[in-house]
Amino acid sequence: MERARELRENNAAGARMIGGDPAVSSQRAYARLAGLMYLLVLAFDIAGVIVGYFVAGDGDFADQARRIIASETIYRFSLMLGLAGALATVPLAVGLYVTVKPLDPNLATMGLVFRALEAAIGAVAIVGSFSALELYRAGAGTSPFDAGQLGALQQLAESGAGTSVAAIFFCAGSTVFFYLLSRSAYIPRLLSLWGLYSSLVYLAYWSFGLVVPDYPGAVTIAASLPILVAEVSTGLWLLTRGIKTPATAV
Repeated sequence: MERARELRENNAAGARMIGGDPAVSSQRAYARLAGLMYLLVLAFDIAGVIVGYFVAGDGDFADQARRIIASETIYRFSLMLGLAGALATVPLAVGLYVTVKPLDPNLATMGLVFRALEAAIGAVAIVGSFSALELYRAGAGTSPFDAGQLGALQQLAESGAGTSVAAIFFCAGSTVFFYLLSRSAYIPRLLSLWGLYSSLVYLAYWSFGLVVPDYPGAVTIAASLPILVAEVSTGLWLLTRGIKTPATAV
C-alpha cells in the first residue's frame, strides 16, 4: 500500500512537470480567454463609438436628432456594440483574475471587482443612451418642448459622467492586474510595466477630467494611445503565446 501511494505521488509530480496539472492547464486556458476578450472588448467599444458618430455626426441637437431617427436601426446597433463591450468585460475580468490569482488572491479579487463595476456602470450608461432615443424622436418630430430643452434632457440622459466613472473603475482594475503581471514571468516584464504605466496615465486623465472637463484633443490622444497599445499587445500575447508558468514572483 505504501508503494502504491508512492507511485501515485510520483505520477502526479511527473504530470505537473510536463504541464499536466489541471490547475495550471485551467490557468493557461483562462489567460488565453483574457487575451481574446481584450481584443473583443476593444473591437466592440471602438466600433460602437465610430458607428454612433457616423450616424449622429456634428451639429446641434435638432440636426443630430433628425439624422439619428433617419438611421435609428444603425444607431441602435451602435449602442448594442457598446453593450456587447460591457458584457465582454466580465469574462475578461474573470480570465485575468484566474490568471493572476496565484500571485496574490486578495489583489486579484480587487482587480476583478473593479472591472466588474466598470461593466455594470457602462451598462447603465448604455441604458441612458437607449432612453435618450425617445428624446431624439421628439426632437425630430413635433414636441411641446423646444430643441434647447430636449437637448438639455438628452445631455442629462446620456451624461458623460457615467462614461468617466466607468473609465476610472476600468483604470483601477487595469492597474491592479498589470501590477500583478509585472510581479511575475507570465508575460514579458516590459509589456506588463508598460501596461501599468499606461493604466496610471489613463486613470489620471479621467480623474482630472471630472474636475477640469473639455481637454484639448491632443491630450486625449496622448492619454489614450498608450493604454490602447498596452491592451492590444497584451491581448495578442495572451491569445497567441499564453503565459509562462510557473510564475516567478519578485
